[in-house]
Amino acid sequence: MTRALALGLLLAASAALAEDVGQPWSIVGPRTIAPDQNAFEFGAGWPGVSAAWVHGVGPGLNLGARLSFDYGIEGLVKQVAPGLKVQATLKVRFLDTERVSFGLTFEPGPLFHFPQYASNLIGFALPVGVRLGIAASPAFCLALLVEVPLWIQFGVTGGLQVPILSGVGLEYFVTSNLGVFARARVGPTIRPYSTELTFDGTIGVGFKR
Repeated sequence: MTRALALGLLLAASAALAEDVGQPWSIVGPRTIAPDQNAFEFGAGWPGVSAAWVHGVGPGLNLGARLSFDYGIEGLVKQVAPGLKVQATLKVRFLDTERVSFGLTFEPGPLFHFPQYASNLIGFALPVGVRLGIAASPAFCLALLVEVPLWIQFGVTGGLQVPILSGVGLEYFVTSNLGVFARARVGPTIRPYSTELTFDGTIGVGFKR
């Protein structure tokens, strides 16, 4: 009887530890959805609102698209102007242990802004980021984010803009297919003639099917 009870407790503990490794996919972290699955993300904050779709094309590899309606120019805190951005999305997971994962994102695409008292801004975004994910529990995930969301402003007064941002992301899984998240990154943007403070913060929801 004692041996059976001890074995039962050991199996229960093993099951609990097996569960305590987080979800196999992530919105803010580097974990990807499985091949042939689809995930959708909706978020709002500064500098705008966005919707994204990703598709699992292989183990550790997701491709998709993102559409953003912005009211701030690429997160520059002093640059307010309505705009639109259309991006392809690439997410690659390089490492995934029971609790820690690591990966890269790349989201290139054109951007347009329409300042009220200046010429229209047309450019192209080339943002690259790395993510370190930590599964705190089956429901909670923490992500450490480092991003260089490069963008090019076309025109005589334009040029290469180099933001250097770091921050964190948090997500809570309501179910294994539905999660809510918050993420924030802050840092300088090195512009051709100045350096400006940049902030990017979003809260939202994601689900897969």
